Amino acid sequence: MPPTATVVAQLTADPKPVICLDTCDILEVIQCLDWERPGAPRGVTCIEPARRLLNTLAVDPGRAMVIITDLVHTEWNQNIAGVRKKADEFLAKIDAIVGYPYRAAGFAGTVLPVYDPLSSKTLVDDLVALSTALLNQATRLDLDAAHTALALDRVMTKRRPSHDGHIKDSINFEHYLAFARRLRAAGFVEDVLFVSKNRKDYWDGDKDRIHPDLKPEIEDAAVQLQFFGSLVSALPQVGI
Repeated sequence: MPPTATVVAQLTADPKPVICLDTCDILEVIQCLDWERPGAPRGVTCIEPARRLLNTLAVDPGRAMVIITDLVHTEWNQNIAGVRKKADEFLAKIDAIVGYPYRAAGFAGTVLPVYDPLSSKTLVDDLVALSTALLNQATRLDLDAAHTALALDRVMTKRRPSHDGHIKDSINFEHYLAFARRLRAAGFVEDVLFVSKNRKDYWDGDKDRIHPDLKPEIEDAAVQLQFFGSLVSALPQVGI
């Protein structure tokens, strides 16, 4: 994990757009295999842009640099087992649901096409591999005590994104603000994006844009950090 100053120097010497990711946006390619609410599965459109980003950077690493904080890396490792377990359980539930009409068909003497259980497939393995690849593609920023202290101040004063008292989102946010600020101070003019599907803390209601409370901070001339609520909406901004 290179020091932040080294990452800034690399981008200054070889400019390219920057995409800062939240933990949820790396895990969601697996979390999409779950229920949004009973009877309603989550959307799966998050998978394609994650693949597109990785495929693009594999061919042309100069198209963008993906950035995460060390906290994002830690959170991913803390949550991946539970996320995977829920995805496995989701497929098992689907198999159980499909099993009901097959039981009915057996009683009725109706012949149905052979059903190959989803639980026996490699889908969850493949999505975990995709999420892992996205995590490993990212350059990690080390955590700075001063920025963490600023995040704690947000908790103490109940300022978004810590208006509900949680500190992790503010730690990431303060580090991304500081990173963008250092890049701009070094003369960096490329796009710097922050992507988070965390509607509760960052979004303006249901709209895929930054909450008004945070807008002045990211639009500060010394920062110029652009917010997007998903990779789906963020990647076109950098031509991917």
